[in-house]
Order: sequence, then C-alpha cells, then structure tokens
Amino acid sequence: MSFFRTCGVPGGTAEWSGSSSDVSQDVVSDWHNGSMQVYGSVTRRYLTVFNKFDNGCGKLDRKELIRAVNYLKVFPSRSQVYSMLRCGRECSGRDSEDWITLGEFCVFAAEFEEYYQQQSCLNVETPVTADPRYNHTGPTLHSQTASMPPFKVFLGGSCNPTTWRKDIAIPHLNKVNLSYYNPQVENWTHELIAIEDEAKMIAELLLFVIDNSTRSVASLVEASYLSGGRRSLVLVMKGLPTHVDNEKISDNELKDLRHSHAFLCDLVERQCCPIFEDLPVALRCAAKVLTRGVHMSQLTLGDGAQPVKHADFKVGDKLRNIKETFREFDSTNSGKISLSNAFLAIRAVTGKDLTFPAYDQIVASCQDSGVKTHLDFNEFCCLVTEYKYYEPPTDKGPFSRLTSSIYRWLSTFKKPSTPKEIVEIKTEVFLGGTCLHTSWREDIAIPILQQHNLTYFNPLVSDWNMGNIPLEAKAKETSLYLLFVISATSRGIASMIEVAHYIGQGRKVVLCIENMVHGVCVYDEKLSERAVRDYNRARCYLADLAIRQGVPFFNDIHKAMEALVGKLLVEHQVNNAQ
Repeated sequence: MSFFRTCGVPGGTAEWSGSSSDVSQDVVSDWHNGSMQVYGSVTRRYLTVFNKFDNGCGKLDRKELIRAVNYLKVFPSRSQVYSMLRCGRECSGRDSEDWITLGEFCVFAAEFEEYYQQQSCLNVETPVTADPRYNHTGPTLHSQTASMPPFKVFLGGSCNPTTWRKDIAIPHLNKVNLSYYNPQVENWTHELIAIEDEAKMIAELLLFVIDNSTRSVASLVEASYLSGGRRSLVLVMKGLPTHVDNEKISDNELKDLRHSHAFLCDLVERQCCPIFEDLPVALRCAAKVLTRGVHMSQLTLGDGAQPVKHADFKVGDKLRNIKETFREFDSTNSGKISLSNAFLAIRAVTGKDLTFPAYDQIVASCQDSGVKTHLDFNEFCCLVTEYKYYEPPTDKGPFSRLTSSIYRWLSTFKKPSTPKEIVEIKTEVFLGGTCLHTSWREDIAIPILQQHNLTYFNPLVSDWNMGNIPLEAKAKETSLYLLFVISATSRGIASMIEVAHYIGQGRKVVLCIENMVHGVCVYDEKLSERAVRDYNRARCYLADLAIRQGVPFFNDIHKAMEALVGKLLVEHQVNNAQ
C-alpha cells in the first residue's frame, strides 16, 4: 500500500510510499518506546522537520516555529504566528504561550499547507495592486505638478535624535546610485506636512524606519496610511523604546506602543509585504525592488526578507475543534484517552475507515504485554493529522456515519471537495477608536444608531490581546462605514494607525479627533510635556490627512454621529429607490 498527497493536502505531490508492514513496524516500535507520534508518511515528514528545528528540546519556540514552517514553504504573518502559539497554550492548558509541541505543529502545518494548496489550485495570486473593492484615493506616483525634482527613495520614519539616515541609509543609497529625499530637520513645524507629502508622492519607494529611541507615533501613522494606499513600502521595525529624552517609558505606555506596533505590522503584512528588523538588509531589498522591478511581496528568504503569504487565513480553529473532541472522550479529565476511544474520535473527526495499517498490531502487542493503550493530546493531534490524509484500501466497505453531535459538529474538518461560498455578516458601522476611560460608544454612538435602526460592531473588550486582530479586521472589512473616535484621554496610537490605513484604502470613514491637553493622565499616569507633544503631533498629521483626502473630520462626537447617520440614511434612500 502507498501513501500519496495531491492538490489540497500537504506536499502536493507523492512525498513517500511504503508498505503497510513497514509503517506498522515503525508505529509499533514507537509505541513500545513510549513515543506515539509517527503513524505514517505525513507525521513522519512533520517529525523530520520538527526535529530539524527543535534544538533537541521537543518543542518549537516562536523563532524556530517560523523557521520550521518556512522550511515547509509556509510564510505566516506575525499575527498568525501569535495565533498558533496562543491556541497551543489554550488547548494544552500550559502557562507559557512561547512554544508548541509536535502534535500542535502537525495540525498547524497541515492546516496551512492544505490552504496554500487550495489557493494554488484556484490560481489565487498574491495581491500586488490596489484592492478593487475600495475607492482608492491614496497618493499618486510621480505627480505631474511636482515642484521638486524626482528621486527614488523617501527616507521616512523616526527623526531626531536618530542618525540612521546619515550613518547607514544615505551612504548605502549613494553607493548604489539611488537618489533620495531626507525629511529630517532640526525643528519640525506643521507647515512641513505639505512639503513631505509632495515628496512622498514623487518617491518610487518609501523607506520607513521605526527606531527604538523615539515614540515615532506620527511615523507609525504615516506608514500605515501609505501601506493602505498600496505604496511600495519598506518598513523597518527596530523595537520599542525604553527611554525618550532621558524619560523612562512606563509599563502602561510600553503596552500601548506594543499594541500599536502589532497593529501596524498586521496591516502591512496583510498586503503580503515583509517587515524588516535589520536596516542594511532592508536597504539591499529596497535596491532590488527599484533596480530589478521586483514587487515587495516577491522578496524571498534568500533576499534576507521574511515573506508573508495569505495573511488573511485564520489559523487555530481546527486545533480547538480537536481539543473539544478530545475532551468529550476524556470523561475523567485525566489528559488521556484510550486507543479505542481515540479511533472512535478520529472516525468522528475525519469520516475515515478505521483500517489503519498498525492498528491491529498495536492492539495485539498491547494485549500480549498487558499494557493499557492511552493517548495524550499531543499524540492524538499526530494521529488526527495522519488520519486526515490517510486513504484506506479501496476494497474496504464504507463505514456507517456516526450520529453523535460531535460528528455533526466536526464534519467540516473532513477534506473539502469544492470551496463553499462563505456567508458574511455585514454591519453598517464599525465603532473604532480609543477605548480607555471612554464611554462614547455606550452613551452616545450606540443609542443614536439604535434609534435609527442602524447595525454596528463594537470591538470593545475587557481583555484585549493580539488574537483579537483577525476578528476585528474581518469586522472592519465587512462594515459599510468606519467611525473612529480618538479621545483626549487616551494615547490612541493603534486607533490612529488603523484609521490612517483605511483612509489610504479609500474606505468610507468618519473621524473625530480630540487633542490631548498638558497634564492629562492616562492609566492614572500624568503624561510629560514631550509625550503630549508627540501624541498631538500624530493627531495633527492624521487630521491634516483626513482633510486632504476629503474624510469627514470633527472635534465633537455628537457632530460626527450626526454626519455619519446622515450619510447612512441617504445611502438607504438611494438603495430603496433602486
């Protein structure tokens, strides 16, 4: 008997073939050694990759997990990596979310490879042009009315007191004969926004470095807007600042900055563009993009880039489903299920015949030795992965479909035949913006929307984590209007990054911005004058951006709601008339 993988399953081609006796001997041997992890060609392949990167410790940390899936030609976003680690922690019940086991790796890797193969069979390519769903109004390349000479690279990002431009970027660009525009000045003023905007429109490539010595809030907002406009953006993230002007960054502010960096990275990676940590590598990739006509999404590991593909794919649901099945059969909550129950659960999950090559040998061997056969969750995950792609002999009769609620619930885990149409629940308004110490959603926005029978999505949760990013992204994608309120009592970094990106996409946005006042407290901490200036500068940039792009902009939430409701009612009238 042979094992093969075709379109829609890991590998795409015949990876391994062997007789059932070979498989049986290997599996029985592993069982007696207390390592029930390999059940055939699929799990053998994943174990080989796992062992290549686990450094002998039997688990993959964040860095090695990325290397391992990259080895399988899978290129997840940072958000997807976080989802895998968090999901593994939730399903295993362990304290740490910084690593995953072999069983979890098998499920995740198979899930990704199956999706990649499906997209390949459907000829779904990486997006490299403006999204036709949105009315793109982002910056135009090579303005015909430009008052400054053309150049190749705009050197955006962190400014004073950073010196990365003159120390690293400019010498490199001079060496490879690429012209540039340097916006760094000693004293920045509001009037420079228009000049910098013209320079960004002229540039063929935008290099943005977010340094770890400044807050760089305005630069984060700029980079997000330009990414939304599908500009050729090379983004370098150097980490989070610990001090700014000898002022220590508090833990609460650091949390906000980390949150905002995660949002920006996710938005950029959803464009299938890599994010860099090393400036020289980023400069080499920028030169390749400009001199060879390569799109950012086409950069490879060989270029020093960390590619991203299919960043919109939601990973983790199948591991959670497997865990729920495992719990159903682990009635004593011991963390193990019997072999007979394991195969019953496998049958429910995969809809496959139980004629597995090593099954009879394992049962007979355990009966002879008096060993009771049980599987833990990690081993069960390996078995599920193997059985999902195992093709039983054709001469075996079909089994009866289980009627349990588990089988009906998990029937979607079976290998799909043809892609099914996804039904999306759409709302009219996404209530975006700051959440801390604000009640504008409950007190003002929601009552007004309910009064006019308008639907909305409220992203406010008590305990936010990066796992919320994909859900919120989907809600924003399916909402007709995006309302963003940047309050005066919150730093609002992530919210400003988000709304700038959607303005760049040309989405329908209504924006309300309140400036911070000196002496304001956030998380019961009084912000310094430097901090208030930094956050208001970003607000100033965002407000100017909204005005230039024709986005309804207000300083009062009541006026913003009045404009939003008016626009929606007009659209309803137009739709009804049609």
